Amino acid sequence: MLLSALIDARPPRRHPDLAPVLAALAGAASSAAETIAAAPGNPEAAVRRIFAEGLRGTEVAAIAWDDRADPEPWMPGAALVLALCPLEGAADLDGGMPAGTLFSLRPAGSDPRAAFLAPGRTQAAAGFVTYGPRTLLTLSDGTATTTRVLDSRGRTVRPPVLLRVPEAGSRGGAGAQAFPLSLAAAAQGVLARGGLHRRGDAGEVRLVHAAAPVALAIEGAGGAATDARGRAILDIPAAGLHQGTPLAFGCVSEVAGLARSLDADRSPLFTPRGLLRA
Repeated sequence: MLLSALIDARPPRRHPDLAPVLAALAGAASSAAETIAAAPGNPEAAVRRIFAEGLRGTEVAAIAWDDRADPEPWMPGAALVLALCPLEGAADLDGGMPAGTLFSLRPAGSDPRAAFLAPGRTQAAAGFVTYGPRTLLTLSDGTATTTRVLDSRGRTVRPPVLLRVPEAGSRGGAGAQAFPLSLAAAAQGVLARGGLHRRGDAGEVRLVHAAAPVALAIEGAGGAATDARGRAILDIPAAGLHQGTPLAFGCVSEVAGLARSLDADRSPLFTPRGLLRA
């Protein structure tokens, strides 16, 4: 639903400049998958170079790489900005677990640097790639979320699948599940099987690079993504490019139940009492 004819779809409703950027991301992801499969050790540096080369000439005003303090100017005057985490979960690869790529596209506006800090609902499109037995590209514009299998040239192997987060109790999805370290792979698991995923109690999940694109995909599939206390991730502006946040996502009822349980834990009825607390 969100790619140009190179992949299989009509242009997304929010922004006409998205299709070529998404096609470039898909091609780079396919090349990254081959590198991950063939290269021993940690392929993070190689994957970053693949995305930098694949995005060369694409119309994005700036790219906010996850390993840089400031956005990198890319094509002045372009209509979009891109936040990109080329490879996360790389530490799992040697154990045979999946890794991922996370990306977020936003309108550049008059100030591309400020565009990255706006609430996640300003995202024109976002999503993630999971590298495992198959290379899966999941995309959302906030109204629908689809996934597709990519081949070695970044083309779709079969028609894209429209995703909906299973409700609690359906398809064995009730309750918290064990997930890999890769946030992209964890989000793919929730979209496929339901359940509840929570991480980052200390706020180590990056809001701009990770939480916001995952939240757009989850909400676009009918689920919920919050800071675990009930505030929607997509409503939170960032104070800085690398601001962290707690993150909980899954079906709406389970995410709401988590917020209620945390509120109960904070209630004075359940807090320790003593001479200084009554």
